[in-house]
Amino acid sequence: MAFRAATQHALNMRLIMNTTRQPIAITSVRPQSTLSTGEVVSDPQIGDYPNLPRISAQTRGPFGWDDPQDKRNFGEPIHEEDEIMGVWAPDLHTYSPYKAASQFALFAAVFAGVAATVYKFYPDKVAVPRTYPYNGLTEEFGAREGDIRPRGARAGEDEE
Repeated sequence: MAFRAATQHALNMRLIMNTTRQPIAITSVRPQSTLSTGEVVSDPQIGDYPNLPRISAQTRGPFGWDDPQDKRNFGEPIHEEDEIMGVWAPDLHTYSPYKAASQFALFAAVFAGVAATVYKFYPDKVAVPRTYPYNGLTEEFGAREGDIRPRGARAGEDEE
């Protein structure tokens, strides 16, 4: 009985909390966090850690590093947002959306053109479809007038 009362109380508290909460306004603008702007953003929470510019490690050259995999030298400070500024972050996209859309449209046009060419020049069947005399051999297979299922080799086609 105590368990039932406790669950009822918990459910009632959830209902009260859900009705009194204010909805969160969703005003999400996707930040361009991986762009290499090079600006130094002042951040009072990092303390005495060096405030590095927002330059992605993907823009660095591939040679001349102590750690060529991460494109870093020994003792070099890591950016505080290394997970989005490092080499293993999502790739930097330098194409504009219009160029990407035009490349996709070009791919779709070439694909449709190849498909249309194959459809137009695809060879016909090398053999003629088989035909049966006497309306598809319906009488030879024992068909009678008024059958629900027609009997015959090709009962649906009218052949002469």
